[in-house]
Amino acid sequence: MFHSLRRWLAAGSAVAVALVGLTAAPLTAQAAPTATADATKAANYIVKNLPKDSVGSAITAALGLATSGDCTYAPALRTLVSQLEKGAKGYLYPSKKLNPARAANLAITVKALGLNPRKFAGYDLVSLVTKSLPKDGRIGSADSAFSQSLALIALDRADATTPVTVLTKLLSLQDSSGAFGYDMGGFTSDPDTTALAILGLDAVGNLAPQLDLAVDWALSAQLEDGSWPNDYSPVDSAGLLGSALNKVGKTSSSADAKAWLGTKQLADGGFASTRDGSTSNLMATADALWLINGKTLSDVSLNLSKCPKNPPSLPKATASCTGVWVVVDRGNGQETVRCATKYATGLEALESAGFSVEAKDGFVNRVQGFPYTIDTSWSKYWGYWHAAPKDDGTWNAWESYQVGAADAHPVKGSVEGWYYGGYSETASFIQPPRGYADAPTPTIDNTTPKVGQTLTVTPGTWTPTPDKVAIQWYRSGKAISKATKSTYKVSKSDLNKVITVKVTASGAGLQTVSKTSLASAKVTK
Repeated sequence: MFHSLRRWLAAGSAVAVALVGLTAAPLTAQAAPTATADATKAANYIVKNLPKDSVGSAITAALGLATSGDCTYAPALRTLVSQLEKGAKGYLYPSKKLNPARAANLAITVKALGLNPRKFAGYDLVSLVTKSLPKDGRIGSADSAFSQSLALIALDRADATTPVTVLTKLLSLQDSSGAFGYDMGGFTSDPDTTALAILGLDAVGNLAPQLDLAVDWALSAQLEDGSWPNDYSPVDSAGLLGSALNKVGKTSSSADAKAWLGTKQLADGGFASTRDGSTSNLMATADALWLINGKTLSDVSLNLSKCPKNPPSLPKATASCTGVWVVVDRGNGQETVRCATKYATGLEALESAGFSVEAKDGFVNRVQGFPYTIDTSWSKYWGYWHAAPKDDGTWNAWESYQVGAADAHPVKGSVEGWYYGGYSETASFIQPPRGYADAPTPTIDNTTPKVGQTLTVTPGTWTPTPDKVAIQWYRSGKAISKATKSTYKVSKSDLNKVITVKVTASGAGLQTVSKTSLASAKVTK
């Protein structure tokens, strides 16, 4: 059985997690088998679960997003680059000792993003790959085909001279079967390591016998369903080895692996780390994108300098609404929920909720300045959806509008949804916070108050139970200063005025809703 140790050996077990980004960004979801894996949903999962404290995971996420070649993800990638710059020293020098495999990994990532690997965060990453190279050409403290392959790919992408010893060391680690792997008291063939070796050999070129042997092993080891026999991380193997085989022209095998990935994508767009898992994993999702988008470490490229600056921020989300809710989701982790007070049409609702809109020929092309570059192939566009609330305060599923925003007539209390992405028959982006199945009108215990009496409010039972219930007393419609408790002592200032009280319920994931009592009779002496 293949094991996660295939990655550990890339840099030694003490530093493996940081090298390859094994830190997961989990999110429980139910599997939603589809005929074709959705690249946009997978990339969006990564953006919504960006790592914050691991350079290795940041590299994994950045490379996964870069396979899209889409500037939609530039804001997230710029965030990740900042993390890489800040954490470069600790990543390259764990325990104050240079790890050349990490230097190669980081160099590949920096090059893929259109940055200079010879001048990144104060380091010449390319030179670090072969700095103090031992006579046998070993990259790292232990023999690892994974590390050797990373070095070959990094040096090739940087147009640097490749020491022949680095290559010969990799070749010495190939099994007679053609596979590459790791030694745990005996050689174990590994799909992921073999995938990297195929790319490394292909980068060097003129190594047909060894490359053909590795490819033949990969083809023979592939299972009937298109995956490889790796129960720990089969998605990673399918993504890495499938894309490597595609790179060297084995398109049929690659297509089978890609079809298998289509049956493993979860409802949130991610992929699990185990064969039948139901929890999405950052690394598995990023590795799946290699095959879904047809890219490899050798050719992935998204030049950030060519991408427009980050689009204007979306308006802050609101939690209360007495009109029509409006959701805008850019499909890249940037989303917000707003309220429209004017909603004769869907277009009016969008603008009333505080969004700038650019429309042409009857189509909404930009919302809040996004996207900067309009996709004239229409592989991505602003989809227009709507949903109605349920009696329990939750929301019905999104339904696609069959008319344009200028012709739509939103219903009070409903939600309008705008999502930027590819065509889909169903939608799974965010909806407004949950409302209340029961939101009672508060009552005052004495409706004929007199000066000096103490009034008490009964908020009633809210369902679901809010985290917070705020109280405010009013004198003829004007808030009474500091009168925010469940009781209120009537003062001389209230004489000949009516008293009301407002209860406001709120909570995490819940709407902020206010209910006001009936007015009392005028206060008397």
